[in-house]
Amino acid sequence: MALSEKKRISNDKWIKENYKQVKLSMPKSEAEELDAYCSAHNLSKAGFIRAAIKEKMERDTITGICSTEDTAK
Repeated sequence: MALSEKKRISNDKWIKENYKQVKLSMPKSEAEELDAYCSAHNLSKAGFIRAAIKEKMERDTITGICSTEDTAK
């Protein structure tokens, strides 16, 4: 079902206000490995990358590698 024009505009505005795109460049060989991994595990690349970043940030905070003061800079 297609969104009405008004709902689409509202949705686009909400995304613009609440999301920020992060650019990621990587060597082609790594990008191909990521594609293969995500395909094999039925994952979206964006979802996988977001989860991996969140997991790494939480782990580093717990282990003391990265404190909240460090991330505020």
